[in-house]
Amino acid sequence: MILSEQHQMIRDALREFSQQQLLPHAAVWDRERRFPREALQQLAQLGAFGVAVSEAYGGAGLDYLALAIVIEEIAAGDGGTSTIISVNNCPVCSIGMAYADEAQKAQWLRPLARGEMLGAFALTEPHAGSDASALRTSARRDGEHYVLNGVKQFITSGKNADVCIVMAVTDKAAGKRGISAFWVPTNTPGYIVARVEDKLGQHSSDTAQILLEDCRIPAGNRIGDEGMGYKIALSGLEGGRIGIAAQALGMARAAFDAALVYAKDRDSFDKPIFEHQAVQFKLADMATQID
Repeated sequence: MILSEQHQMIRDALREFSQQQLLPHAAVWDRERRFPREALQQLAQLGAFGVAVSEAYGGAGLDYLALAIVIEEIAAGDGGTSTIISVNNCPVCSIGMAYADEAQKAQWLRPLARGEMLGAFALTEPHAGSDASALRTSARRDGEHYVLNGVKQFITSGKNADVCIVMAVTDKAAGKRGISAFWVPTNTPGYIVARVEDKLGQHSSDTAQILLEDCRIPAGNRIGDEGMGYKIALSGLEGGRIGIAAQALGMARAAFDAALVYAKDRDSFDKPIFEHQAVQFKLADMATQID
């Protein structure tokens, strides 16, 4: 792909940051399960938290190609950090841009896009995976509040986020049309981090099980009308998959770079294995697939 001058500048800036500030620390963060808070603050200053959010709401005002470039470059340095940034951009900020009212944009979207807050997205449940139509988490209207009860599974940044967009059932009889979306501050009583998953990798990004036990939030925290949650969730996931693809590309590129360095450094039969044609074929295939 031929990038514009602006996109090239974004790529170069994020690549330099990733190689200097993420890659040297990635192994330690993963081993020690350390949340990269300082690096995230620096990424916020680079505008990485709200890449496609308009400048009027604190974002960088760029397009989804720019977002894909940002995520790819971060992922080449540390996969876990790219997951944190990807989720905050989309679905969290993208949902805020598309569906939040002006008061919610001021309270949540603007600080999320600036990196003053970190967002999470809670759709998946233990029994349902990402099938939004099978949700059991409920949101019961109680005067000027909603009371949420249920369990959410595999929630990126569920422990470290400041606010979480939660999908819950407001009308069980309505099926998919009975799901609604809510802003839930993670310091709300009843928002409980039950556990952080012990994953195979990306330990710098926490993936948590969240219990919602009589979690009471203002009715004004509902995003859109009752029953819009299914539509909101799917729209957020669409953009989020762009981020997943960009992450995969960045990590594949980093793996190729590591393999290339190793092939030139490792000797076999009195010469670097890079000089063996069979290894060259493998590296060429890798480079071709990445391209």
